[in-house]
Amino acid sequence: MRIWDRLQAWVSRADQRCYYWILTLALLLPNVVLSVVMQQPAVGRVLNILLMLPLYMLLLLSAKRPGRVYWGLFVLVLLHAFQLVLLTIFSGSVVAVDMLLNIFTSEPDEAGELLSNILWPILASGGFYALTFVVATLSARSRESLAPRFRRRMALVSALILLVALPIYIGAKKRFPYVHLRAEVYPMSVFHNMYLATTKLYEVLHYDRTSQDFCYKATSERAKDEREIYVLILGETSRAHSWSLYGYPRETTPHIDSLHRDGGLIAFADVLTQSNTTYKSIPIILSPADASSAENLPRVQGILSAFREAGFYTAFISNQPGNHSYVDFFAMQGDEHHPIRKELRREKRRLYDSDMIPYLQRLMASEHPKLFVVLHTYGSHFSYRDRYPKEDTFFPVKGHYSGSEADSLVLRNAYDNAVRQTDKFVDSVIRVLEGGDRAASMVYISDHGEDVYDDERERFLHSSPDVSYYQLHVPLLIWGDKRWRDAHPQLFAQGRSNSREAVSSNSVFHTLLELAGIRTRYRRDDLSVVSSRFKGGVRFYLNDRYECVPIEALELPEEDIRLFRAKGLHLGPLPNE
Repeated sequence: MRIWDRLQAWVSRADQRCYYWILTLALLLPNVVLSVVMQQPAVGRVLNILLMLPLYMLLLLSAKRPGRVYWGLFVLVLLHAFQLVLLTIFSGSVVAVDMLLNIFTSEPDEAGELLSNILWPILASGGFYALTFVVATLSARSRESLAPRFRRRMALVSALILLVALPIYIGAKKRFPYVHLRAEVYPMSVFHNMYLATTKLYEVLHYDRTSQDFCYKATSERAKDEREIYVLILGETSRAHSWSLYGYPRETTPHIDSLHRDGGLIAFADVLTQSNTTYKSIPIILSPADASSAENLPRVQGILSAFREAGFYTAFISNQPGNHSYVDFFAMQGDEHHPIRKELRREKRRLYDSDMIPYLQRLMASEHPKLFVVLHTYGSHFSYRDRYPKEDTFFPVKGHYSGSEADSLVLRNAYDNAVRQTDKFVDSVIRVLEGGDRAASMVYISDHGEDVYDDERERFLHSSPDVSYYQLHVPLLIWGDKRWRDAHPQLFAQGRSNSREAVSSNSVFHTLLELAGIRTRYRRDDLSVVSSRFKGGVRFYLNDRYECVPIEALELPEEDIRLFRAKGLHLGPLPNE
């Protein structure tokens, strides 16, 4: 009872000045935390506090009882609480465009998997700001009001702080033209991100109209009755760093390792994604619009349309929840579209990527001579332990785990088990293709990687505005059966020759067209990894604000640069560029 008695005694002694400073500091708290943990120029850290502190001070001075103003800022305070929770997942990140889009595009079960693992941060942040509203209520109901003299003095102090901040901003703007308040200062940055997210949602909502006249004018270079199949496996959240194929010490890809040793599979070692979010990375893989031309996404159709125009029967099979994005639109442009989470929901069991195999087997047995099939996996998406059957557990995962650093070893074990499940799935697809009567080729690429508490930065998941090596480096595979390799030896040989080149995820679109012998003006052989014209070199990244940035301009931390060098990856332009 002593604590409660002391609290009551403090409340009885507190006056409006005390309430004023408590509420001011509560509003400023996210700025203080971001100025410490956010990856931004020093001037951004300073402005984060020097600009917002006087603005919050002036806002609360606009009424005699600051608690009333604080209640009027209810939505902003909710944003503050959300921002603090977000910092426990993505250290140093503000509420970003992709995060806002995910609110509208994620299915409830997908969001629930994450929210259930960050319950304590939600309770802590929510509880703290709930207490501030108690203080605001005490202020609003108090008979006292802020003294006119106090309000005048604090207004003068606020003005002086602004007079200090403005020259700092003007000087920084002259020296660093890329410094913008909308990018450096919270919550201005979040409001700008909300605007960008709204424009992107508008584009998606009107996609049917803006893309209806698009045509690849695609034709096939090969005989119409030639029985062949091309399969694109879209991996999810599978980073190259955790594949034994790429030197990871744990045996996570035994089947793929064996195929690689036997010579029937090409593994590309230096592949970077152009986005660390599924929302952007998959459309880049499936269309001619890439990081340098992302503004074209609302006007183009996906690769299934190109294959259909060239005479292929096409199918898109997905184990992903729908996300109301370009991915869904591109999926529906095939002859068949099978979202198995909807089609098999009556089975009332957890679905795995292997549940797509029967669909592939049926298509293989069909009479259509030319087939193109996209398999969109759930791969290694969080929650990792839900991506594989319990009996396939290889690395121990005991009991319940949360998404916290304390469970980092268990999380990595579960993640590596999910990678092993991907290895098993890829092998199953290849076995189906080998057992058919068609020449067959398969391409696998992951949409992006993942952070799994890999170093002292304690980063977790993906989609963060500040990307890391673990999110950028992804696996890319090309496999062909003996019939296909014998029919197209030059393509397979050229792919092997390019396997050490610097590649970006946008190359998959052009590579698939060349593998299948499809001609269209949208095919660029300089981006096809099975072409003698392929050019590795400067690579680009589509950042959170949909800006195309060269990889070397991302200002990656030294930890990531060291990993690039250790893996032998090209971080900047090649020497001959």
